Amino acid sequence: MANMQMRDPRGWVFYYLICFVALLWVGFLTAQGVMIFVSLFLTLIVLGFSAILCVMLILELKKDEKKSSG
Repeated sequence: MANMQMRDPRGWVFYYLICFVALLWVGFLTAQGVMIFVSLFLTLIVLGFSAILCVMLILELKKDEKKSSG
C-alpha cells in the first residue's frame, strides 16, 4: 500500500462498507447453498486483509510512540 494513512476516517468507512457488503454476499450465497467454496474464499480474504491492516496499524502506532518519546 503506497503511503496509505491508517488514521483516515473516510478510508476506514469505505473499507468497512466493502467488508460488510462482501460478508452479506457470503451470507446470501451460503443461505442459497451455492458456491460454498467461493463464499469461504471471500470470507478468508476479508478476514486476512483485516488482520494485515490490524498489524499495520499496531506497527504504525508503535512507530509513532517511539518517535514521540525519543
